Amino acid sequence: MKKLLILLGCCMFAAGCQEDVLMTYEDDARVQFTSGVEDLPYSFIWLDKSQTEAVVKLPLRVIGGPADADRILRVSQVSESTVEYTYDNKGYVIDSTVTPIPNPAKAGVHYVPFTDARAQELLKVKAGAVQDSLAIILKRDASLQQDKVRLRIQLEVSDDFQLGESKYLARTIVFSDMLEQPSGWYYKNYYTYTTAYSYLGNYSVPKHELMIKVLKKFQGEDARVDDAWINKGNSDPTIFVYWRSKFVEELEAFNNDPANIASGAAPLREDPANPNSALVSFPSKVM
Repeated sequence: MKKLLILLGCCMFAAGCQEDVLMTYEDDARVQFTSGVEDLPYSFIWLDKSQTEAVVKLPLRVIGGPADADRILRVSQVSESTVEYTYDNKGYVIDSTVTPIPNPAKAGVHYVPFTDARAQELLKVKAGAVQDSLAIILKRDASLQQDKVRLRIQLEVSDDFQLGESKYLARTIVFSDMLEQPSGWYYKNYYTYTTAYSYLGNYSVPKHELMIKVLKKFQGEDARVDDAWINKGNSDPTIFVYWRSKFVEELEAFNNDPANIASGAAPLREDPANPNSALVSFPSKVM
């Protein structure tokens, strides 16, 4: 019997299966992320081609109250791996296989190194703050047009901070320069589907491109179908109800265009390179 476990960062190996002891403030200030599980997606695709860098912020929480001056943060990039365990018929581990997760970000190529003066200027908790953000400068390398990369960031002890709960000490930014599936599109768990999936159906890049085209037609060139837009619709389904009808109209117009039919572009498929791929469609039995 085998079981797969994802190990995120070196600290997970050290922490093992031990549960955190509830942190209480005594003398030392401590810092941790406000979340430690989900990946943070980012794409340069929404930015003007002239922009070669972007600052992404990861929310932080300070345990121990504010300070009168800025406080320095210390971070590092750590590796990510999956571990597959093999068990005997009594449920005891008899073997394990560690496999590195591919495409780790490269310092100086995909992000400004944490030792760089520009990065260190951002690695601070502002005076008076107990809620702040860790700012990371991402770089728009040409490789991001073909592959997305993963930057696993771990908080470290600094002169100003000890560490908070171990499960909140690391976050992963997954970024590219391609159109990416918004994080709120699919189901929340194995039993409950998100509103976005129920109203929009399966994700595909051609469907995403069509949706963006429609929003830009009505709202201008700055319109986006990104994480924020999808999450807003998950909270207010009337957004999906309104726009879905316009998406369907655009899809039908595309599929019925003689030029698109003659070129083979229509009907629009989830994988345009595969003539047997499923057709792009939107659910029709959702109110």
